[in-house]
Amino acid sequence: MAPEQTPEILRLSLQDLVLRVKICKLGSVEQTLSEALDAPLVKNIRRAIDALVDVKALTAAEELTPLGRQLAKLPLDVFLGKLILLGCVCKCLDATLTIAAILSSKSPFSAPMGARSQADQARLAFKKGDSDLLTVYNAYCSWRRTCNTSGASEQQFCRKNYLSQPNLMNIEELKAQLAIALADAGFLELREDEGISLNKIRSWSSRRTFVETPPRYNANSADLMINTIICWSFYPKVLRRDGKGWRNIANNQSVSLHPTSVSKGIENPPKWLSFYHIMQSSNKFYNAHETSAVEPFALALACGEADFKMYAGVIVIDGNRIKFSVDDWKLMLAIKTLRQKLRQLTAQMFRDPGVQLSPQQQTWLGIWEKIFAYHEEKMAGARM
Repeated sequence: MAPEQTPEILRLSLQDLVLRVKICKLGSVEQTLSEALDAPLVKNIRRAIDALVDVKALTAAEELTPLGRQLAKLPLDVFLGKLILLGCVCKCLDATLTIAAILSSKSPFSAPMGARSQADQARLAFKKGDSDLLTVYNAYCSWRRTCNTSGASEQQFCRKNYLSQPNLMNIEELKAQLAIALADAGFLELREDEGISLNKIRSWSSRRTFVETPPRYNANSADLMINTIICWSFYPKVLRRDGKGWRNIANNQSVSLHPTSVSKGIENPPKWLSFYHIMQSSNKFYNAHETSAVEPFALALACGEADFKMYAGVIVIDGNRIKFSVDDWKLMLAIKTLRQKLRQLTAQMFRDPGVQLSPQQQTWLGIWEKIFAYHEEKMAGARM
């Protein structure tokens, strides 16, 4: 045991500390934190600021954005906070709430000694959307259906599918806490009966209760939309396929997929993947964890800062992190316009969560939804 406890400032998320310095208007972040008794390393402070700029919680001039103010209210890593906020905006809340809870908890999948192969096969049976996160969400949804089915054995289901009951219940509890935090922040608007139901969960009595997100917040829960919101939230945590391997767009580093990834070793891997984190393995390789496929058009619509070179027919995102060629100038103009409208719309919702969208804004959001519905239908047809 360490002779002295690690100072709290060194145990807390630096991203959270940076947001609080900005909200309290304490001046320069680096100077304020450097003057603390047990100051974090300057390079770590800088890394936290850069991450907040990437996630759009801070501007390039390090000013707090409306999104940053909302993220400061949530008990989450900023990337996961953005995930559940965008889940509200884009109406796929149950999936994003659950995924945020999963990534903040232990994995619900178990791999007992001597049964790893069977556990891997059980996990792959839940594969969905070329996404590790949709796969685990699918397993979670199957568990919930089992729990709510009269006569079904939860214990038998978990044993058969190599799932951990305690970990699943921990995920459900955390999901409830996140839903409450969204409601308290004014971002999740509930009718009276929905508010009463959520208030019952606050007490977490001995009787098991599942979180029910309002159906109107789950109108766009197709795989393509959820994978896009994941990528939008985690950006610039994106991999580009490079021959038989992968390259991290943020630093051009060569990366492998974790052996348990559903995209590892498949015949036709996606061109682009988002990921949640990268870890160095015992053999010194860097492995990306929690990857999800993302379509090129979704990257062009949602991620980073885009430069539309109309005459050259090129969309450049964040310098040269991502580059797309677009032959049709009308399509480029449509992407540019929709991007701008979407940014304006989300900025307003982050600034004033309770304010109703204007008819024109609802129209633009409807166009966004129809584009994804069309591509989802097109992809489903291609798989048949």
